[in-house]
Amino acid sequence: MEKDLGESVILMEKKRRFNSDYLLFLLPFVLCFLSWLYFPSIADWVIRNVFSYTNNSLTVNLLWIGIVRFLYSWYTLIAIGLAGMWVVAAFISRKNQVKNRQSFYPMVSFVVPAFNQEKNIVTCINSLFRCASKYEGLCEILVVDDGSSDYTYELAWSTINSNHKIFPRIYGKVIRHSTNLGKIDSLRTGINRALGGLIAIVDSDSEWTENTLNGLVDYKITNRKRAVTGYTHPNGQGSEGNLYVTLQRLEYSQGLGVGRCAQGLGDNVIVVSGAIGIYEADLLREVLDERNIRSVTEDLEITLEMHKKGAQIGYFSFVQSATVAPTNLSKLWHQRLRWFTGWIHNTLSIHRDLMSKFSWLTSLLWYCYIFEFAGAIIDLVSLFLFPILFWFAPDPMLFGYNLLVFIPYGLLIGVISQAIALRFVYGKSNHNNLLFYTPLYSFLRIINIFARSKSMIDYLTGNNGKWHKN
Repeated sequence: MEKDLGESVILMEKKRRFNSDYLLFLLPFVLCFLSWLYFPSIADWVIRNVFSYTNNSLTVNLLWIGIVRFLYSWYTLIAIGLAGMWVVAAFISRKNQVKNRQSFYPMVSFVVPAFNQEKNIVTCINSLFRCASKYEGLCEILVVDDGSSDYTYELAWSTINSNHKIFPRIYGKVIRHSTNLGKIDSLRTGINRALGGLIAIVDSDSEWTENTLNGLVDYKITNRKRAVTGYTHPNGQGSEGNLYVTLQRLEYSQGLGVGRCAQGLGDNVIVVSGAIGIYEADLLREVLDERNIRSVTEDLEITLEMHKKGAQIGYFSFVQSATVAPTNLSKLWHQRLRWFTGWIHNTLSIHRDLMSKFSWLTSLLWYCYIFEFAGAIIDLVSLFLFPILFWFAPDPMLFGYNLLVFIPYGLLIGVISQAIALRFVYGKSNHNNLLFYTPLYSFLRIINIFARSKSMIDYLTGNNGKWHKN
């Protein structure tokens, strides 16, 4: 009786703190409004007192002023209000990510679909054996070679055998398709052979840290989630010092470290990444048996199917998986086209019924369309519009000085947002000097703008994306 009463008091106290945390959501929008209201006056003061320039133009162009004010309001809202909202949500989510040591650990089956991955499969398998060795329950590692034409099968087989001698309680096997059937069929093969009550899907170019499995399972069981994912760190051979990978690390720290963590606040994680995720085996089999998974973003499609079944899907911030990231423009462009086209295919065709529901998940999906896809169109128009705005400005010199003041202010906001994201993910605001690359992040943003625009055109012309380049 006393124990139950004590637990009730603790629960009520947690709920009180949890509700009071939601007041923090007001802060970024207050800051956004103050910035929107007072920055023009501050810029005017700087122009008059620092640059010693006074506006001499008496011409008023209402269309020009309307466009400029819209763009100013739009980017202020995104950079301060919405970015701050995601940071607050991620902060609350991390604060409430509880994991307890379990009295019983269920068996986990790692399923690793692999196609022509001789460069990465050894590193992947070695990491899984080390990870499984720290886990108190039973583990098995199932590699599905999907008709590879290189030495993926031979390397996987020898790596499993050599690791089993070091870790004899961990079993593994390689299952081979005679022809290339695709990733979904590889997943079905592995999952149907799996013995574990939990299934961990791992891309063959990914590498789990030693505490990843324990962290995911502890968090899943403690919080009664049916699937859980964690952070994905862009890595791989040739990644150190590579500008494309560096920019992706900045992007992932914001998109996953903050964005996906924030989604976990309401169990509305949109994607359980193929690089890191654990599922209840019966739920995953049910989805794969019932549905013909057909998009090029199968992890998104599977996750949305689980949401339609009412599954609670979480994100645990404190574990990660390193995954091979594109190291050149061609590979990055192809990856982004696949991601964005797959997103549109899933939300507007396969799962279009989700778009008309009244739920937080639906709100997140619409948010992505408004501020990412429609936002990409606004960004694209802005790139070509600024020279025109300068040309038709009532006072071009004044417009130029305003840009000269606004750009460093925007960069300062970007640096602060990036420092928070890096601290969320790596525990340091300038992990491996990543923060210094923030001014170059606009390069990756421009790539994403054009890739999103191209993906919308592709979808409208009947192209739903493809895994491999022709």
